[in-house]
Amino acid sequence: MRHRWRGLGSYGRAVQLGVCVRDIAVADVVGLAREAEGLGYSHLYLPEGSQIDNEARLAGRDPFVTLAAVFEATSTLIGAVGVAQAIFQRMPQLALRAGTLAEQSGGRFDLGIGVSHREIAARFEVAFPTSPLATLRHCLDELKDWRGRLRFGNDFAVLVGALGPKMVTLGAGHGDGVVLNWLTPATARTTVATVKAVTGPYRKAQSVLYIRVGTAMGLRPDAIGYDQMANYHRHFVAQGLTDPDAVVAGTCLDVDDIGAMRAAIATYDDAGIDVLCLYLHGHTPPERRRILAAIANR
Repeated sequence: MRHRWRGLGSYGRAVQLGVCVRDIAVADVVGLAREAEGLGYSHLYLPEGSQIDNEARLAGRDPFVTLAAVFEATSTLIGAVGVAQAIFQRMPQLALRAGTLAEQSGGRFDLGIGVSHREIAARFEVAFPTSPLATLRHCLDELKDWRGRLRFGNDFAVLVGALGPKMVTLGAGHGDGVVLNWLTPATARTTVATVKAVTGPYRKAQSVLYIRVGTAMGLRPDAIGYDQMANYHRHFVAQGLTDPDAVVAGTCLDVDDIGAMRAAIATYDDAGIDVLCLYLHGHTPPERRRILAAIANR
C-alpha cells in the first residue's frame, strides 16, 4: 500500500512529498533515492529531459534506465517518469518499458506522458503536431490499450503532463491524473478543483506538482529558460507572472528560509495537491541532503 509522508506534523490531508531531479548520474540518483526513502519521502520523479544543448551535444539521462537502478536499491519509494515526450515515443514500446519497471518494482512505477514542446521538437528536427491535445489523447488511449494487453506489470498509473485546463481535463478524464509544473498556490487550488469536477465523487485522479527549491538568484535562469518556450510563457502570463522574478517568487521555495518552505508546503497541501515533488535542480549532493533533511525535520 502506498504510504503517506508524515514528516511535517499535523496535516488534514497529509500531502505526500516527493523529490524531482533531472540530468544527474545514475549513481547519484540512487544515493539520493536511498536518502529520500530513509527520510520518509514517498516519490521520486525523473523528467525525460533529452535535449540538444547550445553546442549541439546530446544531454539528459534516460529516466527509465535510472529508475531500474533505483528500484533495486529501495523498497517503498514510488518511482515515476514525468514526463515521457510522446512525439519521440511509440506506444507499444513505451508500455513495455513501463510494464517492465512496474514488474521489477512490485508495482512502484508510474508513467507520465506529455506531448513535449515545439521548441524541443525543432531542435531534434521532429514534426510537432498541429493539435497537441488531439495527439496526446490518441497516444493516451493507445498507451492505455497496450497497458491492458501486457502479460505482466500492467498496474502502473498513466499521468498527463499538463499546463492548461484542456490538458488537465484530459489527464483527469482519460488518464489517472496530472503532472503539474510552475504553479502558484492559487492556480494549484483552481487546477485541483478542475480535476475533481472532471472525475466526480466516485473516481480519483492524482495531482502531482513539481515545486522548485533554491535561491532567487539560482532559480532565475531556469525561469528564464522555460519562459522562452511559448507554452510556458502563456502558462506564466495566465497566472499573472509577467517576468522571471515574479515566476520565482510566485512558484518556488526559498532554500534559505526553511520555515517559509514548510509554510508554503502547507499551503499547497491545503490547495489539494496529492504529491508535492521538491525539484532539486542545480544543487550538489550535500545540498540536496541538507534540504531534504531540513524539510523532513530530521
